[in-house]
This record gives sequence, C-alpha cells and structure tokens, in this order.
Amino acid sequence: MCHPGIASFLLAVSLAAQTTYPSKFSPALPERDDVKQAIAFIDAHFEQQVKEWIHITEIPAPSGQESERAAYVKAEFEKAGLQPAIDPSGNVVARRKGTGGGPTLVFAAHMDTVFPRSIDVRVTKKPDGTLHAPGVGDNSASVANLLQALRALQAANVRTRGDVVFLATVQEEAGLKGMYAWLERNKGAADMLVALDGSLGPVRYGALGVYWSRMKFTAPGAHTNRSRGVPNPVRAAAQCITDIYTIPLPEPGAPVQAVYNAGGMMSAGEVVNAVPREVTFTVDLRTVDKELLGSLDDAMVSKCEQAAQAQRVTFTREWIMRSAAGGRPEDLTDRRRHPIVQTAVDVLRYLNFELPKGHEADPDGSTDANAGVVNSIPSISTGRARGEGQHTLGEWADIDSARIGAKQIVLLAAALTEPDR
Repeated sequence: MCHPGIASFLLAVSLAAQTTYPSKFSPALPERDDVKQAIAFIDAHFEQQVKEWIHITEIPAPSGQESERAAYVKAEFEKAGLQPAIDPSGNVVARRKGTGGGPTLVFAAHMDTVFPRSIDVRVTKKPDGTLHAPGVGDNSASVANLLQALRALQAANVRTRGDVVFLATVQEEAGLKGMYAWLERNKGAADMLVALDGSLGPVRYGALGVYWSRMKFTAPGAHTNRSRGVPNPVRAAAQCITDIYTIPLPEPGAPVQAVYNAGGMMSAGEVVNAVPREVTFTVDLRTVDKELLGSLDDAMVSKCEQAAQAQRVTFTREWIMRSAAGGRPEDLTDRRRHPIVQTAVDVLRYLNFELPKGHEADPDGSTDANAGVVNSIPSISTGRARGEGQHTLGEWADIDSARIGAKQIVLLAAALTEPDR
C-alpha cells in the first residue's frame, strides 16, 4: 500500500510537470530508516515540543534583549550533544558535523520579538487547538521547531553528508542585525541558508528591500507667545508627511509592489506652550525592486527638503537600517532554479501541506534569508506554523501545524546536504 505522503507528493509532481525545477528531494528519502525514525520522533514527542514552545514564548526577548532566550537555546543545544557558542552579537551557533563531501546548510531562527518587556507574553491554549500570545508565532514557534528537529536528527542518528549549522539569531526585528553580522564574520561558511520564519508556505526565495529612516527637522524653538512667524519644525514635519503620501506607488496588481509608512514613530516637544526645537518621524519603505527602492527614497527625501525650505528649518535624514532589495522576479530566475527552492516546495507537498497553486514559491521575503540573498548565497525562508496576527497583541498559532514546521527541517537537512550529482 502506498504511503499517503508519497501518494500526495507524486500527484502534486504530476500536476506541476509543465514547470520543472531541480530538486534534491525524492519520496525515497523519508523512507530511509534514519529519516523515518527522525520523523517518528517528532510525532512521538510532539507534546513536549508544544510545552517547550509555550515556555520559549514566555521568555521575554525584545530585540537587543535576547540573552535569556539565548541561554536557554544554548543549554538545549548542549543537551542534544552539540558544542554551541554565543558569538559577539549574541547569536547562538552550533554545528552538526556531516560525514563529508556535502554542502554546509544553515538553519536560522531569530529569537527576538517586537514586544517590550512590559507586555504580558503568557500563553493561552484554547480548545480549538491554537496558542495565543504576543510572539507565539513570530518567532517563538521557529525556535521550538529548530530545537526539536535537532533532537530528532540526533535521536535517529540521521546521516548528512554536509555540515548543518543551527543558528539562533538576534535582532532580526531590528534589521536582521544578527544574521548580517554572522555572515560578515563567517564569509564563505554557508553554502545554503534556510530562514525559519513566517507562516507555512509559500517558499520565499527573494529579498524585500527595507529602508528605515528618521527624518529630523530642527529650529531655534520659541515660547507660544512669541511663536507667530517663527520657523516651526512641526509644520515642516507635518507638511513632509502629507507630501510623502502623494508619492505614487505601483498600481494594485502590478508585478512588483512597494509600500511605505511615514510616521510610524514620532517625537517632538515636551511641553504644550512652546514650539519644539526638534521634531522627528520615521519612514519604513519596502519593495523588492532595487531601482524603485532608490527612486522612492529619493522622492521622500526631496519632499522633506522642500518642506524644510518652505518652513525655514533645517532637515537631516538619519539611517536606522538599510537592507538591500533582492530584485524583481525576472532578476531572480537563477535563484528560482536553484535546488534549494524546489526541494523545500517538494518537502511541504510531501508533508501534505497545500501550497497556493501557481505560487508555490515567491520571489519575495522579509526574514533573515534576505541577508543571504543579497550576499549571493542560495537562500529561502520557509515557515513555522499556521497563524495570524504577528506583531500584534492578538497573535495566535495553530498547534498541530508545527509538526510540519519541525518535520520539514529534518527532511531539508537530509536532502540539501547531499552533494550535487
């Protein structure tokens, strides 16, 4: 009798036969004794995985304050038999040696969340099979999946030809800082990179360019009684924000989109009865198109310069973060053809996860994988579990779908570390 996973995989392959991409996955792989045992380990210990998932979620980890989670992850890597280290950035790094002759594969799961320590991150488990808490999905689920997949590989003694690097990163939410720093310190160390982030499916192989800026307007300031006709940085900032929102974006439905948010963070004076000396607001600009990213950024700076001139104040732009764009879909055709992408697609199909038809892989992404893409490392992001509401207090995740999140790591490790033939 054919295994249901094999049957569904073969059906999906036959349906997609008109578009073929190289893959390192085959239905025979999960039937290999060691891999089969690792997959069974995840099912047998899933209750433990969920308990750990809840525990990790309840460890506060705002960006830049991940040390408590890092200590936990490091200890669990050690219990699993690896020799982890915490690098100068705060990333936790552990290498599982292969038998030799295969590529080095990096799995990266970021430890930080967007929530300050003042936010209640206690998890509520609901009867419908979901977990609810800020950060329960993004990215606590991935950290739990990574740890459990490692235990499964170890327990089943899964053989990989190449080394597998388990990397728990810091400050992903603050601009992929931990990932960029690790790649800079370890040039040439990664042959492939898989970021464990986002909801399950589609597989993302591009990089969303992200520019974060702080627009600053300054003037001498004045008491309200003497403010008439005085240069006012508030008026300049208000005019600039209004004008930024007149900058046109691609039409809905265009092949490449862009988005911006002006004023996500704002600062001004501290008293009611004075014109402040300094006013700032932030801009978050995003698109995969390198040229469009640059032209939109230039247009925004120009609007601020014009507003400053009109209001007779000084304008300066401060960079918070610049993450380069990976390119338009037509620029990434070679990336789509790399086996890492289709292997991940085939793994999810094998695990009976229904990918969006015709959009199984997406030339986009806003994860640690972006750092790999812009450094010309074959990179993808593949999700952790089903869920919604990330970056909100109403975030939730589907418990059972995390089985797929953990199992895919085992299958990707076994498939992608084999040498090319």
